[in-house]
Amino acid sequence: MDKEKRFVLGLVIIAVINLFAAVMTISFWLGHLLSNRFPKTLPVPDNLYHAFALPDLILAVFLITASFGLLRFKKTGYVFALIGSGMWLFDALLVTALTGFFKLAVVLPSLIFCVWSIFYLWKKREIFELFA
Repeated sequence: MDKEKRFVLGLVIIAVINLFAAVMTISFWLGHLLSNRFPKTLPVPDNLYHAFALPDLILAVFLITASFGLLRFKKTGYVFALIGSGMWLFDALLVTALTGFFKLAVVLPSLIFCVWSIFYLWKKREIFELFA
């Protein structure tokens, strides 16, 4: 493995943030669904609120797969990172639309990270020998 491929700071940053977000998402939904310990974070009806659980948990699985795949320079990690970033971007935009931009200060870092990670991953696609 050449020196450039051993350590790419941007990929490490994406992997760490994705892993952290996935663990926090799983923790939140398990805590909310199993023990109802966490308050609702969106001003929507309960049935709509609980509809976010399954997509968020699937997103968490994608982010975990992406994290380990990116650190090992696997093509599946790259693909799951792009899919996860796209899902996360959609989720952040949906929350922004549902809250009427009142929670933009909370969602804005996610939006910035998602857009940056998508562009960064696309720029570094030659590392994974995809679309080169």
